[in-house]
Amino acid sequence: MKKSSITLLWILLGIALSNPLFGAEEDRVVKKKRDVRIEEGQAARDVETAVSTGPVTQLPAVAVRSTSVYPETRGYTTNRADSLIRTDLPLSDIPASIQVVPHEVLRDRAVTQPNQLLENVSGVRAEASYGGNRGMFFNIRGFTTHSSSRDGFQYNGNLVTRDVQNIEQIEVMKGPSGAIYGGIGSLGGQVNTVSKRPLYYNYGAINLLWGNYQQWRPTFDINRVLGKGFSVRLNGAYENNRTFRDGGGFESYSLAPAISWQGERTSVTLLTEYNRLEQDLFDFGLPNLTNYRHLSRTRYFGLRNGDHPGLPGDYGLNETYVGTAILHHQLSQAWNLRIAAQYHRATQDSTQSFPDNYLYTGDNKLHFTNYSNGHEWSRGHTVQAELRGQAHTWGFEHNLLFGTEYRNVTNGFNNTDQTGFVLDLFDPGMRPAHHEPIILGEGYNEGRGDDIGIYAQDLLTLTSAVKLLAGLRLDRFHNEAESSGYTNSANQMTLSWQVGAMWELNPTAALFTRVGRSHSPNITRSIDASVFDAEVGTQKEIGVKFNFFERRLNATLAAYKLTRSNVLTSDPNDPQRSILAGSQSSHGFELDVNGELTRRWKVIASYAYTHAEVKADGFFPVGDKLPDVPRHSGNLWTTYEPGGVLQGLGVGGGIYAASSRQATLPNSHKLGAYVRMDTTAYYDTGNWRAQFNVNNLFDTKYYYGGASGVYNYTLIPNPPRTFLLTLSYRL
Repeated sequence: MKKSSITLLWILLGIALSNPLFGAEEDRVVKKKRDVRIEEGQAARDVETAVSTGPVTQLPAVAVRSTSVYPETRGYTTNRADSLIRTDLPLSDIPASIQVVPHEVLRDRAVTQPNQLLENVSGVRAEASYGGNRGMFFNIRGFTTHSSSRDGFQYNGNLVTRDVQNIEQIEVMKGPSGAIYGGIGSLGGQVNTVSKRPLYYNYGAINLLWGNYQQWRPTFDINRVLGKGFSVRLNGAYENNRTFRDGGGFESYSLAPAISWQGERTSVTLLTEYNRLEQDLFDFGLPNLTNYRHLSRTRYFGLRNGDHPGLPGDYGLNETYVGTAILHHQLSQAWNLRIAAQYHRATQDSTQSFPDNYLYTGDNKLHFTNYSNGHEWSRGHTVQAELRGQAHTWGFEHNLLFGTEYRNVTNGFNNTDQTGFVLDLFDPGMRPAHHEPIILGEGYNEGRGDDIGIYAQDLLTLTSAVKLLAGLRLDRFHNEAESSGYTNSANQMTLSWQVGAMWELNPTAALFTRVGRSHSPNITRSIDASVFDAEVGTQKEIGVKFNFFERRLNATLAAYKLTRSNVLTSDPNDPQRSILAGSQSSHGFELDVNGELTRRWKVIASYAYTHAEVKADGFFPVGDKLPDVPRHSGNLWTTYEPGGVLQGLGVGGGIYAASSRQATLPNSHKLGAYVRMDTTAYYDTGNWRAQFNVNNLFDTKYYYGGASGVYNYTLIPNPPRTFLLTLSYRL
């Protein structure tokens, strides 16, 4: 860790400790009481948490003075991430950099696509997804992840997609988290999306969003209490969007039924979700070439129906099924048992056109390969059993977690017919030159992985101000790779661990540090069916957590150094072939702030300094910077409600910025710096809400993509200025 990072930490800590805001009372307006809506929303959240995350002997008394308690009125302040950290402890007790984006932020920003979910979190960037199939692809602290978790269960973000409508909040743990998750999908961090759960009160909402490019998106969210402890909730969404890409567009459906039962000591929750996405094209964006700035941002670089006789047009059809069951049982006043399982199945049928960038000679022509009638699949199931509780020994308090997990994942694809063709990059009217099929598809490729893990964690309270965290997980990975009948397999035992400490300096500031080591299995197969060793990641982190205005505003400042080896990337000479690329490192510091400055002024903001590079490699030059990782990036989103005669009115806006960054590995050209601005205005009265958003107000042009892992041959152009109108009615 650089001395400058540590110096900055101590300077900011000194400023914070001397700041009169720490420990200060709220201003006169806030001091009188924070608004009935906020108070009721907090009460509702407390009871909902008790119902959905574990049984209680008796629900706390809640005085609800009106019927306006809706899930979206919880504010930007949050200090819980139970699904991610596997405990019911507040985040202020956990020595780690963890950020949460609540649903209200997504609502105010009019977020409809997964690549927008984490734009308000430091050190996290969206990456090029798999042909625009809504896959969860992010870069965290410089490293690519294409595997996330849903309600605490890992899944393959390459195919297993989800709709934003059924997301209650997004939780992000920075750095390796294998001490809890074992074989996670990325060593840069873990992204967990939390599904909406049945509530303890009746609720309903219908929303209709219109946007330019013929976007039309109705959604609904209905919850009903059935009595005798049962509640049901149904979320749904439909979207038709022609997009700004010529000839592009998609149609999607999402349906998410859920039911829960709360007994005296036991609760059961069943969550299901079905998502279907049908794309007119299979859009990888632009070829990642040195002259990308001169290419059309709206043109589709591939084959449409009718472009050439004998070659099918590109398309994509993705279907995802997910089912989750969670049981909590209160064994005693101090101990709880959690047993949970999740099953997922996803398929994708497509015809795709890949740019063969490695054949580009600098003229107007570029070779492409058409992969026709492809079929891909991902399926898996996971079972978890956990014992959580508190114990006291020798005068010390222990918050304990013991667990075991079995995970089975299968990813595969059929070998498609491959046909080469040539496009003129600057003349979209030119018909593609056609070549005969170069490969006839036969057989299939499939990678399978089994993981059996046992883990334990203890958060030890030494004094009222000092807490120590220790976690350990032992995993046995069994990987198999099959290619057209030929099978290869390998076993590996790994031990992941973490240790950390929290030191509360005063009620509003606490220092933390964490060191950990994790392993992540490469559950995939190479072109020759060989099996890859697991990735290894080690991180050192130090930081400070603040809270202002009686915990209505939270902030985390952290500095870290993260190293990663056995990195799986695309072969620069063949995008379909995977290779282990050696070791990489990332270091920097991050600041995240979220909450309320006053009862009417909400804010979520972040800044990240990230230096990520190749440390040792047989393919890429040592010292090359990892692609699409800006040295400086930051954002600020805020809303304000003036009240008084303007009661119900709200205005807000956001700024999103990044410095220039490399576009490829090995480094050959850069993506330019940018600053983007978004705005919103809304009016909330009674059961109605009208909201108007303008995204990319000044029509800034920028690109993202060029990952160091998969899909490094494409760049995604950002949408131009976009207008969105949302009308909502609460039942």
